[in-house]
Amino acid sequence: MKVTNSMRVEKFNGKDFRQWKFQINCALKAKELNIHAARPTTGDTNQWEKNDGMAMFIITSSMELNQISLIENYVTAKEVMVKLESIYEQKSELNKMMVHEKFYQYKMSPTDNIAQHISKVENLAKQLKENGEKISDTAIMTKILSTLPSKYRSLRQAWLSLDPHSQTIQNLTARLLDEEASLTIKEESESALVAVKHTKRKNKFQNENNSSISNQHNKHRFVCYNCNKRGHYARDCRAPKKSERFSSKEQKMLAFSAEQCLQSEADTDVWILDSGASAHMSYRHDYFCDLQE
Repeated sequence: MKVTNSMRVEKFNGKDFRQWKFQINCALKAKELNIHAARPTTGDTNQWEKNDGMAMFIITSSMELNQISLIENYVTAKEVMVKLESIYEQKSELNKMMVHEKFYQYKMSPTDNIAQHISKVENLAKQLKENGEKISDTAIMTKILSTLPSKYRSLRQAWLSLDPHSQTIQNLTARLLDEEASLTIKEESESALVAVKHTKRKNKFQNENNSSISNQHNKHRFVCYNCNKRGHYARDCRAPKKSERFSSKEQKMLAFSAEQCLQSEADTDVWILDSGASAHMSYRHDYFCDLQE
């Protein structure tokens, strides 16, 4: 609902009280309204009543009707905010323990960038402070650094060697944002290089595949010297080789030569066989059952 022509605050429905309270404080500040100012005990109180009435209007017009029922019995803006804080902020020991647990167990999400990471840590630290807990900037910076991915290891080491006077949250934020930008450029370059290598491998495979197809196509242009058919080379021919396909007549016409096979009587039991010989020779007559000299 619009409070003024240039001001807008989301209506509070019982959720996200801290964020809504922040918007309300901004709206009150813009109108120069201080709800904590005490009512004057003397003199004219008209201006105070007017300012408090405007603050009440800004607060209640930014609330759902079911929330307004909780503060209907309060007559000042300060009383309204105190009541809402007592209901929704729950400044109890249990709440403090839960906020402590959230802070110390927090880990950076893989989907968050550096700005989001720092904002979440600072937000948890703010909740601790709102619950009355003291937390130093050193503890906040330590939490930011200790929950970073391993790729920021070199920056952490450089930060520890920095002059303590220069170790501020603002300085750390600037350094981390700069490191994030550098790492992003490096990762993009590496990704591009991997993509180029993948494309080269893919093109090489396609070229080899195309060459293989071309060779298969070229084979059909040649005639096999073995079977005189097209489509393959003689070395790949499955038909019997020409030397294996001679007729029996052709085989009888073949000639073979043999060296002197026995040199001395010491070679009595030595045989040298020639499967292509037209006759088998030996000086041992007793080895033959049918002998033609």
